[in-house]
Amino acid sequence: MHIAICDDNIADRKQLERLLGRESDKRKASTGVFYVDSFGDCEALAKNPMPYDLFFIDITTGKTDGLDFACELKSAGVTAPIILCSSQIDYRTKTDLLPKTTYEFMHLSKPIITTELSDALDHAILLQQNRIPTIELRSDRETLYVQEDDIVYALYENMSVNVYLKNGTKVRILSTMEGFFGSISMFSHMHMLNEKSLINIAYLEKFSHFSVTLKDGTVIKSTPFAYSGIKSALQMYQSEL
Repeated sequence: MHIAICDDNIADRKQLERLLGRESDKRKASTGVFYVDSFGDCEALAKNPMPYDLFFIDITTGKTDGLDFACELKSAGVTAPIILCSSQIDYRTKTDLLPKTTYEFMHLSKPIITTELSDALDHAILLQQNRIPTIELRSDRETLYVQEDDIVYALYENMSVNVYLKNGTKVRILSTMEGFFGSISMFSHMHMLNEKSLINIAYLEKFSHFSVTLKDGTVIKSTPFAYSGIKSALQMYQSEL
């Protein structure tokens, strides 16, 4: 498990590093070791948060506090558990004031008690095991993190891959279709028709030897050579339901 600590109090940060080191030693034969990176502010962590499986956050100085930063991470697509560590700011109370549709967080109080930390790690590991993986879509303007069934289809157009999402968004990626599919081929709903088109089999309405029709009405050209592959992909998808 890769863990990020983001805390602007250096003493608290070092203490948590030591506690996590001890927990890692105790757990290396069961749930595995912990790899911990520490940050004194949110700027560096915000640039690349996706590799982390768990976050410990407490930011009390500046315009952005720990809860604000945690919400920013969730808004950016982070699905890993976030533990807010209350010191000067009572994050539990502040979280309760958020709209009901806002994200869920775990909580610890400082000074951190070893048994409470251990319980929080147990819960975080369970959440991590049930976590839905995301797909990175990096365009020339932004990077999005989406789930498998957020993608409906993709087409190679004008020297790039245009990925069409279920919310109507189109993301342009500088890649070949082969390259793009190689980055997402571990997701079973993704099926490449040919070097210019890819579909999410979950959105397939009907297909023939010459075209596929998606549930939103989109029609994409196909070939007789792709027919058996589409049929096999559909059977595999249906077996998962």
